Amino acid sequence: MEDRIYCYHCMTYHPAGQMRRVDTPRGERWRCIRSIAGAANSTAERDAFGGRQTELNRLRARQLQESANPRLRSFSY
Repeated sequence: MEDRIYCYHCMTYHPAGQMRRVDTPRGERWRCIRSIAGAANSTAERDAFGGRQTELNRLRARQLQESANPRLRSFSY
């Protein structure tokens, strides 16, 4: 089984080869290469990347909620 590490930026797990340790004010944390590269861009590109990641996180959270509590599912007839 492949080792997976939690990315504190994306709030998801990635393969160990896609992760790097980053020093933060609260100590060392793991961050994926994709988020590190996204942070190296211009402000507009960073904002766009952050917006996309936020939307992915919202969708993932909603899917987890719906799978945990079927009554939250909306039915569109």
